[in-house]
Amino acid sequence: MKLIARGMAFALAVAPALAHAEDKSTTKTTSKDAARTDANPMNTPDTGNSGKKGATADEKMTDARLITLLHHVNQDEIAAGKLAQQKGQSADIQKYGKQLVEDHTKSDADVKAAAKKASISPSDSALTAHDREMMRTDKNKMDQLKKMSGAEFDKTFAQVLAKDHDHMVSMLRDHKEDLKSPELKQLVDNTIPVLEQHKDMAEKAGRNTPQPQGRSPKPEKR
Repeated sequence: MKLIARGMAFALAVAPALAHAEDKSTTKTTSKDAARTDANPMNTPDTGNSGKKGATADEKMTDARLITLLHHVNQDEIAAGKLAQQKGQSADIQKYGKQLVEDHTKSDADVKAAAKKASISPSDSALTAHDREMMRTDKNKMDQLKKMSGAEFDKTFAQVLAKDHDHMVSMLRDHKEDLKSPELKQLVDNTIPVLEQHKDMAEKAGRNTPQPQGRSPKPEKR
């Protein structure tokens, strides 16, 4: 999925396959998205440095924006799950991909049902410029993953999905109180445990995947 990939908008860990890339972006974003740029798209949000906040940190989450973001994220995660099933080498990544497809298909149905009750329709017009930037970044990440294979793909996929799901959980918690619709607040409460489970599954799959030979991961920044 993309949130505040899509916006969804998620200490930064650079994927092993892109460890040579350095983030030179000077664009101001929220701390959670500080290093997610087109120059280094495998970077994931910094959820541990709350002291630095850009202009987007004060953006309010509208009901329409949340519905649109969640719909996009679900579609992206379904695509990511299918990619994992196609290219994953390990049983853990294959299983994780299958789970992503199943859970985010159900989640998208739940999003549509909640939106209908709240009389809201997903619309890209509700997205901010920041949301769109994060979506482009997430697309770049998936494009690069498609070029990988074997243990390199498995390790990178697990790292990217773990950080992205962590970012989504933080985003939903941070913005829940911005929402007006009780149906959407309940949707957030129901969605967070699923995303946390996906994060845990990705971390486990990453631990169980051998380090690709010839590559040394860049240490996580704390």
